[in-house]
Amino acid sequence: MLFSRSSSNISQWTCVAVGLSVFAVYQGVELHYKMHLLGTLRSIEHPETVPYSYEGSDHPSELPLHIPPAAMNVEWPDDQLYGLHEDSEWESLFPRGNGWLTLGPNNTMWVLSMYHQMHCLSVLRHAYVAAKSGTLVYTPGGNGTGVEHHTNHCLTYLREFILCNADTTLEESYLIVHENGFKEHGATGMDMVHRCRDWTKVRDYLEDNFAERLAKGIVSEEGIELFPDDK
Repeated sequence: MLFSRSSSNISQWTCVAVGLSVFAVYQGVELHYKMHLLGTLRSIEHPETVPYSYEGSDHPSELPLHIPPAAMNVEWPDDQLYGLHEDSEWESLFPRGNGWLTLGPNNTMWVLSMYHQMHCLSVLRHAYVAAKSGTLVYTPGGNGTGVEHHTNHCLTYLREFILCNADTTLEESYLIVHENGFKEHGATGMDMVHRCRDWTKVRDYLEDNFAERLAKGIVSEEGIELFPDDK
């Protein structure tokens, strides 16, 4: 009986020890997972803290910059502000370098999607003005200038990014009563606040990047990319 009780006690303590060991392992795994999750969240919130070698596919997929949230109240613009013919005002929307930048030790060249999209919007503006003035003729075989192809590319590009961003802001509507009595609702989208990201931080980053490239001698003051043979 004494031997049986001793064996029973040992068995109980063994179970307790195994249970504590399993619990400790579980706690360790859970802690490791939480630390990994915190690291992942930090890398999303502060992508500039993530190291990359910039070799092969080891590079960021987005600008390595923390961009705080912002808001935009969509307002009726002055008819002359960013008008169809205001080239200088449209050009002022771009930083030096027109949205191009370099990253990594080898100065790998990239273009920022935000400014590619803005470029495409300006392309549509040019195409509209040219078509309206009769200087751009669309033919089945193309007009030989590449403008038609570029315009079609930009239509596709902007369409896909509107879908990608999926802005779900609810815009107020108003009732329209036509002269014939037909009624329908319309919306201007004006005076609505949209949740955004601070685009001024993005522009500042690209301005600083251009200054760094200028100091390295890999871009000219006019924004022309310089190669070793060009120096």
